[in-house]
Amino acid sequence: MSLIHELLPTLRRNTRFLTAFVALPTLAALVTSLLIPREYLSKASVLPANSRFSDKSRYTAEEITELYSVFSSGDDLDRLYATARSWPVMTRIIDSFGLVQHYRIKKDDERGRENALRMFRKNCGIFKTEYGEMHIKVWDRDRKLAADIANAMVAQTEKAHQDMYRDYYATSLRKLELAYAQLQASEAGVSGPDSAGARRDPPAHQLDYYRRAMTDLRMALLNPPPALVVLEKAIPSVKADRPNIVVNVVATFLISLFTGLAIVLLLPVFIKKG
Repeated sequence: MSLIHELLPTLRRNTRFLTAFVALPTLAALVTSLLIPREYLSKASVLPANSRFSDKSRYTAEEITELYSVFSSGDDLDRLYATARSWPVMTRIIDSFGLVQHYRIKKDDERGRENALRMFRKNCGIFKTEYGEMHIKVWDRDRKLAADIANAMVAQTEKAHQDMYRDYYATSLRKLELAYAQLQASEAGVSGPDSAGARRDPPAHQLDYYRRAMTDLRMALLNPPPALVVLEKAIPSVKADRPNIVVNVVATFLISLFTGLAIVLLLPVFIKKG
């Protein structure tokens, strides 16, 4: 109690200073928070699909398909996360939604595109959760646009994965078609054992193997495997997420109060020591 009695006179003498020191920053924080444009948050949630669906044999070998679960065990989450944050996905969003003009960037060139990308990365958060999910969060002043961008991020991430699968399947198919044509040409005039004396596989067996492999690849090109499973689609938010007026005002009030108390109570001690 003696310490409190000693401090009370000091606090009374500096009541006006403390009031002004706390009230002015708090009022400034309130006015600033009210003037800052409101931003709405939309969130989409996805799960990684099982990467084993990239096995082209799943179309003709039913016993293999039955062994695969739709969902991944979690190892594919990192690949999905890296794809969502990649340059191709981000730039497609910038271009398709016209974010250079939306963010009021004057330069309509590659430099303006980079500036828009930098601003978009600040307004877009991609997070991995402990439950194996990936959340895509988008903030924007237009609540509908925020939801549309979040859903488009999911679609573009899926498209990027499927484009990679298609490129791989198309390259493999071209190689198989070339090998198949070469085998047909070589078997047209050659039969029996080869030059080394070893018996060759029957041409019909080899050709049938190539035909089955090419059929699998053509099926895979028409229906590339999924990269993700949508758990929750983004919807327009009703309430603004930023700025948080209550948090800003309370935080400013507490910081100003503790700083003012420290100045009033500790500054005289340092002055005496000096």
